[in-house]
Amino acid sequence: MRRRKTNKSVAGVAVVETNPGNSHRRPQDNTARQVSLSHRVARAFFVGTCTFLSVRLFLMVITRNNDASSSSSSTGTGTPFDDIATSLSSSTDMLKLSFDEFYSANVQPLLDMGMRNLNGTIHEIEENSRIGYQLRMQNASAKHPVIMIPGFVTSGLELWEGTPCAKKHFRQRLWGSVSMAKTFLADRHCWRQHLSLHPKTGMDPPNIRLRAAQGFEAADNFIATYWVWSKIIENLADVGYDGSSMTMMSYDWRLGYEYLEKRDGYFTKLKLAIEGHHATSGEKVVLISHSMGGTVTYYFLQWVVADVKIGGAGGGKNWVEKHVHAFINIAGTLLGAPKSIPALLSGELKDTAMFSDLLEQYFGRRWRRNLWQTWGSLFGLLPKGGDAIWGVGADLSGVGSASKSSLTPTIVWHNGTEEICPTSPAVDDNTIPTTNDTEESALSNLNIHPSRTWSMAQSVEYLLQNGGPSSSIYSSDSKSGWKKRGSSTGAGARKHWNDPIATKLPIAPSMNIYCLYGTGIETERAYYYKVSCDKLDVASTTTCSKDDAQCRKNSTDTDNIATTANEEEDEPPEAPFLLDTTANDNSKNIRLGVLHSDGDASVPLLSLGYMCQKWSQPKNPHNPSGIKVYTRERKHESQVSLSDPGRGGPTSGEHVDILGNVGVIEDVVRIATGFEVQEKVNEDIIVSELKRIVQTIDAHEMGGSNSVTR
Repeated sequence: MRRRKTNKSVAGVAVVETNPGNSHRRPQDNTARQVSLSHRVARAFFVGTCTFLSVRLFLMVITRNNDASSSSSSTGTGTPFDDIATSLSSSTDMLKLSFDEFYSANVQPLLDMGMRNLNGTIHEIEENSRIGYQLRMQNASAKHPVIMIPGFVTSGLELWEGTPCAKKHFRQRLWGSVSMAKTFLADRHCWRQHLSLHPKTGMDPPNIRLRAAQGFEAADNFIATYWVWSKIIENLADVGYDGSSMTMMSYDWRLGYEYLEKRDGYFTKLKLAIEGHHATSGEKVVLISHSMGGTVTYYFLQWVVADVKIGGAGGGKNWVEKHVHAFINIAGTLLGAPKSIPALLSGELKDTAMFSDLLEQYFGRRWRRNLWQTWGSLFGLLPKGGDAIWGVGADLSGVGSASKSSLTPTIVWHNGTEEICPTSPAVDDNTIPTTNDTEESALSNLNIHPSRTWSMAQSVEYLLQNGGPSSSIYSSDSKSGWKKRGSSTGAGARKHWNDPIATKLPIAPSMNIYCLYGTGIETERAYYYKVSCDKLDVASTTTCSKDDAQCRKNSTDTDNIATTANEEEDEPPEAPFLLDTTANDNSKNIRLGVLHSDGDASVPLLSLGYMCQKWSQPKNPHNPSGIKVYTRERKHESQVSLSDPGRGGPTSGEHVDILGNVGVIEDVVRIATGFEVQEKVNEDIIVSELKRIVQTIDAHEMGGSNSVTR
């Protein structure tokens, strides 16, 4: 079906209205798109007119009082306001009023009445345009209880205990509010100290406790009016949901998955919330997750059925089938996020590279890296599947097909041969390490030949072994950790409950899984790095050899790590690696040292959709009970929205804006209410190259989820 586009000009700004004409997505009412503009114009006009008239009336009253025989009165001519002014001037008391009193007595009541009528009209228009309201008019109503699991950094963190520099912020948000920005600007060292986790335990530092904000307010809006979940909440409310039938299960997104339960009992509380809703409503629950919340939910589905002896809940293999109707995975990080690699390696992202000069003065790489390396969640977001998924390069344009001897790299050391650091060992420039190389070949120390390349498996392995003091906590997540443990079925298996490549979906044949996400935006996928030779020696002297256990112990000992974050000289040194922002090649989607692929601007397509497609394949070993899985992509279409400045509009596919995408909202409301789900939702929408990518990976000599070995 053809698209119809209408260009309008509002105050010199072109506004593009698009009706996709997609049967799978309800087009938004064009009237609603202009609601905010109409609202503002109407209010401004109404207030301005009333104020102008009030001033003119007051002045005319004064004039009438001073000169009762004015010309307009004597000739019988004048303005339409003359009769009103004459009647007002007859009151001696009125003439003595100040303008403020006059305005309050005569104009404000009229203004209030008009604004009430205007606001009521606008609210009615906005309500009528919402998908939830429209479905309610078609008799959709609340059915399945809903539990929402937010994503990485999008929910608030409150201070419950702190050092003297932060005591004044008790129970205030140090993350996710305007007060967060004030605290950071007032004392960024104090702020970072309290946002950091303990580098040895992965939990709270001494005398510091930050906890997740609770309730819908925890994640409905991030800062002020920057919405996250509020649009979904409002549309669910339209069909009858409220606090008794839906719950926001926020969590401390800094923690590693295992520590969510160990410190906060999060998964136990999530289990009880699901059981409670099921018991009181008699209906199975719909789990809705966003971003890293999808991985948290997947971990929960593994944990809840696992035996208590290995750290699970002991719910039994039928628990999910009994309690969960659907898992709606919105922009989920099922196979991780490559952007976690530069964050842990050098404290950089694509966004930080774009503003490096400004950030380095106030929030430098060393500062960021040392903070982020304490967050276990970032280690949990490292890409999963290794080279069998990411090394094939099927999702990259302008990159040749990979082979066993030449993998598509995740990191390219971009220094030229003439820039090799004097302390670096001499290595053949053409050497490309593969997954069969020993860990000693570029993974066990920082003296890396500048022209080397690292595959995805090597990049992840390096960070799990050398990614700062906290990496010792997660080292068993690495390839060598699996070798030492020998089996993925014992107590150590819980380390991989967040990994859909290493585990299987639970036995729940009547549960549906929906993967909803955006595509069509360039997204971080791989990186070009350079070695900073002047920092290499410093970093090398603080790096322990693999065999020096005492050194490694001391490097994570709390006595040797600054806990105040005020003395930078006591902190780990700056990484000797830098994103090479001079690496640019538009033909290969390389900009500022970052190689891009398709995705939603935060998570690449491989992580968003690969496992969803694999799960949907008949008799797939990762889906033993044949759970029905639907992939519903939304092609990113950015629109200027005067009512929502700074956001991508109602058809955006961006990572956070997808929560306001009208198609996604419609899917969510239909699934929760059970309204025309089979006819409107239970089918795939694939608008990207996902099917080709999956086929290419699976056909490769070393590719595919079934070929992944630990």
